[in-house]
Amino acid sequence: MTDGTTLLGADDKAGIAEIITAVEYLQQHPEIKHGKVRIGFNPDEEIGMGADNFNVELFGCDWAYTVDGGEVGEMEYENFNAAKAVFRIQGLEVHPGYAKGKMVNASLLAAELIGMFPAGETPATTSGYEGFYHIVGLSGEVDHAAVTFIIRDHDRDRFEERKRFAQGVADSMNAKYGAGTVVAEVSDQYYNMKQEIDKVPHVVEIACRAMEEAGVTPVKVPIRGGTDGAQLSFKGLPCPNLFAGGMNFHGRFEWIPVQSMEKSVLTIVNIAAAVARCFA
Repeated sequence: MTDGTTLLGADDKAGIAEIITAVEYLQQHPEIKHGKVRIGFNPDEEIGMGADNFNVELFGCDWAYTVDGGEVGEMEYENFNAAKAVFRIQGLEVHPGYAKGKMVNASLLAAELIGMFPAGETPATTSGYEGFYHIVGLSGEVDHAAVTFIIRDHDRDRFEERKRFAQGVADSMNAKYGAGTVVAEVSDQYYNMKQEIDKVPHVVEIACRAMEEAGVTPVKVPIRGGTDGAQLSFKGLPCPNLFAGGMNFHGRFEWIPVQSMEKSVLTIVNIAAAVARCFA
């Protein structure tokens, strides 16, 4: 889907292509009975804001599916609880020749702050249900600096502990260097959809049967990331995530096999037909 010179291809231009192709297939095969099929596309999923303005009432569905998953067969209805923590650091710049006892180098404080986070709890050192702290932004001069983390954990209690830890880092820095040296802004982005999907297990069952009818073995895996379905689930639209078939997400070597896309299309078609049978 990409030669490395463009933005994301498999994630998630592929999902859009698969949905549109499934619609085209249903239009070309009127013998496949289905009810009303509603489709929605929205921007900004990667920054956790994709469904902020999604009008669930206008969409008019009891449940839905996102097509934003990974390899063939992945059926995802557990995801990270997510927050963003921005640390704004105020230093004091003076001429370096006269700085002794006066200068407060904000960039050095940023490095110290980063070092207070556990080195073994990063994306590169965790897997499965393990949460992490991840630096996604760093800028600094002598006078001021800023560090941005994303905070992730599947478990809601541990998630809350992680947010408290982040605030505690700022408090410790302020206790050492003076009030107002570090200002922490910790804000929630989305939550684990599992608690909402567990209320409507048939939504997962329908999708798994649709995969099996497409010759795909369902693999229920937790998302080590997020999906618009998480926000939508808490807006009253239970919305697990179906595989799109892509690999090596968020890198220059992101790609997707055409055969995987074909399986995704067939799964979507089967879901539409299965729902019609359920309510026939």
